[in-house]
Amino acid sequence: MSTLRHAGDGNLYERFAIPHTFKPQLSFAEALIGTAGAFLRIFLGSLLFAVWGAYSLEAWCAIQSLFWRVGALLPLFLLFLCSFTLLMLGISAFVRTVSPHCH
Repeated sequence: MSTLRHAGDGNLYERFAIPHTFKPQLSFAEALIGTAGAFLRIFLGSLLFAVWGAYSLEAWCAIQSLFWRVGALLPLFLLFLCSFTLLMLGISAFVRTVSPHCH
């Protein structure tokens, strides 16, 4: 264990931790909030993708002209990208407000 500690430098794992995403000694509450945030990102992101895909397919099938179908692709993609970005930012803000640690 002496190789994992250096005089005055602290724990070797803490020195080489991934910055801003990983804290080597999480409390139970911090671990629970981090896990819930990851679950929300995965679940709500997948749900948004599924719903957006279903309605995009419905819109695609409702458009008869090939020209307008191709023209609708970019706005549909950009709206999805904006919605997804706002969802991820909202979840991050929620996790930050609920998290017990202070910066």
